[in-house]
Amino acid sequence: MTEAFAGIANHENKNARCKFDLRNVIETLNGYGKDYFIILAHVDQKNGFFECSDSVMSDIKETADFANRVIGLQKLRNRESLERFYRCFSYHCACVEGSDPKAMDQIGKGDRTYIKIGDLSYDAVKFALIDFSNRVVCKDKPKTTHGYVKSISFEGGRLDGTTIELSPELNTFIGIRGSGKSSALEVLRYALDLKPSCDVDYKNNLVDITLGSGGQVIVKVVDKYEKEYEIRRIVKEKTSIVDANDKDLGISIDTILHNILYFGQKDLSQGASFEAELLDKLLGDNIKSSVEDTSKFYEKMSESLKSLLAIKNIPDEISDLETTKSNLNHKIRIFEEKGIAEKLSKQTAFDLDRQKINEIGCEIEKTIKDIKDCLKKITINVNMFDEYNSEYNAKEIEEARGILSSIIQIIENMKRETDTVDGNHAEYKSILKSIDVKIESLKGEFAEIKRQINDPQEDIEAYPELKIKLQETEGQLKKLSDSLTKKNFFENSFRTALRNRNELLQKQFKLYETAVKKINDSQSELSVQLGFKGDKEKFKEYLKLDFRGSSIKDTKYQSLVDNFSDYAALIEDVLIDGGVKCKEKLTETEYIKLREKIEVQYQDLLIKETPNSVEMFYHNKPLKQHSLGQRTSALVLFILTQKENDVLIIDQPEDDLDNKVIYDEVIKSICLRKKDIQFIFATHNANIPVLGDAEKILVAELSDDVLKIDQGNIDAPETHKQIVSIMEGGQEAFDKRKKIYSSWR
Repeated sequence: MTEAFAGIANHENKNARCKFDLRNVIETLNGYGKDYFIILAHVDQKNGFFECSDSVMSDIKETADFANRVIGLQKLRNRESLERFYRCFSYHCACVEGSDPKAMDQIGKGDRTYIKIGDLSYDAVKFALIDFSNRVVCKDKPKTTHGYVKSISFEGGRLDGTTIELSPELNTFIGIRGSGKSSALEVLRYALDLKPSCDVDYKNNLVDITLGSGGQVIVKVVDKYEKEYEIRRIVKEKTSIVDANDKDLGISIDTILHNILYFGQKDLSQGASFEAELLDKLLGDNIKSSVEDTSKFYEKMSESLKSLLAIKNIPDEISDLETTKSNLNHKIRIFEEKGIAEKLSKQTAFDLDRQKINEIGCEIEKTIKDIKDCLKKITINVNMFDEYNSEYNAKEIEEARGILSSIIQIIENMKRETDTVDGNHAEYKSILKSIDVKIESLKGEFAEIKRQINDPQEDIEAYPELKIKLQETEGQLKKLSDSLTKKNFFENSFRTALRNRNELLQKQFKLYETAVKKINDSQSELSVQLGFKGDKEKFKEYLKLDFRGSSIKDTKYQSLVDNFSDYAALIEDVLIDGGVKCKEKLTETEYIKLREKIEVQYQDLLIKETPNSVEMFYHNKPLKQHSLGQRTSALVLFILTQKENDVLIIDQPEDDLDNKVIYDEVIKSICLRKKDIQFIFATHNANIPVLGDAEKILVAELSDDVLKIDQGNIDAPETHKQIVSIMEGGQEAFDKRKKIYSSWR
């Protein structure tokens, strides 16, 4: 300042011009051998930078270091000026606000610019201005609009007394192998009640070792409404959630943090079916919660099949009963031909009357019991509207209250009527007693008649029993015949429930298709194709497992898979359509065994849906044809395309990736998405924290069974040293690579 305004008195108070032009300013500053940057002030105002002609700007462009030194334009108001700057200088720079306060209390009164920095230093500010698209915002301060983990505190174990503060954006745990990065992530996973998909025992044991016996982890979380909660979990105990007033809320974690995703080491390089499982993990909860539950249709199908199987043997039972009836009639005719039936007609009539009254009485007793059991299950009560007041629909609420009272009154009347029915039933049973009294009084008369018959060839006592047995047999035949007429009803009931279930599954599938289309349209590297009930290999796997011992060969199973979409369709063919399709594919022996197994297992088989097929294409090539690293890259990209997740936790996502893929696709996706998702990674690849511009870098070091976590960020000098030491092989190796890369350039 002294040199630029030499000889100009009181320059600070009269907006005086300095004696250098812009070229001289840069040359003079360069001569000091210090780092600096320039922000051009009031660029659109009088005497501002954009009053320069294009020829002057072209001349300025030739000034050494202009592009490296000029990194900001202050109070730019004209978009054409911005376009002109780029046209002349071939680069963009930060647009910032600013003021010329004459006193301390005037600072910040005007328009504001917010810069994201992790260290109160010149270097951090300069880098933020250079990386302005990610680090500079004018006017409105950025707000976090998603839920996130604010901190993790440890009580006991290797991290006793440690609290790790996290950023709502990108957090990376770094350290050499075996330094404890995974330990911290697994404890967080445990606190959030997330289940590992593989190496379950190892990961749970890691939690036990890290927290120690009786140890506790406390996770502070913030929801999208900026309300703060604590998630607490003691080893071997359940998770509890408390609010800011330490009140236990008894709520689930997903009411605070939406759809947390966790992937441990090697989770992303699992088998071929992982793609379908991942899609369901990412989208399944939202989609399934938006459509009707399918379980009621499975219940209806199961009930229909149970009824059908119950009447399956009715024709044989009817045939047996008809034979029994014929035999009874034959025996009765013998008594009739001898005149015995006529002589015993009075006793027989009494016995038949008693039998009929008793039979119907049993039905009455069973019906009364069913009604009482049903009434006991009723939970509706007159207090359901108590203390409820509507601000806008008072009239309707009062009307609903009146209808509820009427319903309750009817139910109460029904309960009272059961007492009346009980009385009637008691009267009914008294009729049976009355008949018994009459029969008792006639015993002598009946005995005299039997003595008069005196036919040693016939069992006189058997005749009344034959007549009773005939009456029972005829009653059973009528019941079975009535049941047989319901066969069509049960078959149609099954088919209707099956159709409704299929329509619901198709609705779910369409929602998956819509979600996948958004994923496919959001980027070009990855595409996903779905097939309705298309995972035939899974269906075949089910068949082989469930029908073991049926001697059906693989080719026959494949034929079944090709001809039936799922178990429900197969069961419909076998139990309702008489196995029309199955019999074309199987031998008679194979079909009989198949049917027997279905009849025993149909309830369990019905609920086994054939999954939709999920095929991923990475750079227009099926994922399964790529290398392990490329497959993992595609899955990471797939995860990063999601917008419905608050938190994503991945332990060493780079294990199966190469550096080019990490930067070209993964890092770029992270940088774009981290304002909407909190990323928590454990990594030993420098590209993720450095090129990802990590807001929080946590350096893990395990020594003498004590785990230490140093907390820094990408702007902190101490963190720079740790990154170079841990991830670049030390300063000497880093400097040597820097020289080599510079010579290549």
